Amino acid sequence: MIFSVFFTFFAFLVGLAFGSFLNVCIVRLPQDESVIRPRSRCPNCQTPLRTRDNVPLLSWLLLRGRCRSCRWQIPLHYPLVELATGVLFAVCFLHFGTGVHTLQAMTLSFLLLGLMVMDWQTGLLPDDLTLGGIFVGILLYILSVYALPEPRGQLILTAPEMAIVIRLLAIAGAALLPLAVRWIYRKIRKREGLGLGDVKMLAMIAAFLGFRQTMLTLFLAIVAGAMYALLLLRKNHMVTAEEPSPWSATLPFGVFLGLAGLYSLFFGESTISLYMRFFR
Repeated sequence: MIFSVFFTFFAFLVGLAFGSFLNVCIVRLPQDESVIRPRSRCPNCQTPLRTRDNVPLLSWLLLRGRCRSCRWQIPLHYPLVELATGVLFAVCFLHFGTGVHTLQAMTLSFLLLGLMVMDWQTGLLPDDLTLGGIFVGILLYILSVYALPEPRGQLILTAPEMAIVIRLLAIAGAALLPLAVRWIYRKIRKREGLGLGDVKMLAMIAAFLGFRQTMLTLFLAIVAGAMYALLLLRKNHMVTAEEPSPWSATLPFGVFLGLAGLYSLFFGESTISLYMRFFR
């Protein structure tokens, strides 16, 4: 019990550190800037942060949410991203225990959280996280296949190579399905309806979760996105000549994919199993 509490707290601290780095990615990747150089600085006055002012969460609390140099109000999403990453890492440890599956879950949580925030703020889903995530997801899956020939919640296969081929097919299928929807929408509406970033993000999720849980993710994301769109329509039911039609609003679909992906990560297999009972 004591060891479990200790390792959970340790996972939380590791998550805080990764959350601090994730904030750098969120700010710099959409602007095609390096996440390594220059060192962290205040976005307002560009003053490099001292080490004591760059401690995840704690520095924000001690500085009362303001830059030491210019007293600029630090946006709330900075500590929230750090806190969310810490909580997600701790939950991953509690849910999956120790091993490769925990590393996969933490990595996917890190990627999904970063992509959600970036899509909400900028409408962009950088290739550094989506395509890079696909590559990392494949490597971690290969590691899990050879480390544990019968991974929990997956189809039991006699050959690890076959499992890897199936995962690669799942990634391709997860990308081809939204690409087909994107092509059909463009033919009908004569405009883009789904960004390529969303396609890559879904393929990235498939690299970690496989095809079944990725399809659950897509279904839940569509439902959540539709509900959000209906709320927007209800809020903007009065449309004037000066205001754009709510039908033309762009939805940050990556946010819904991220939320649905996190749900599928922790509850996907149990949800699918519960659904399949209705067909027995």
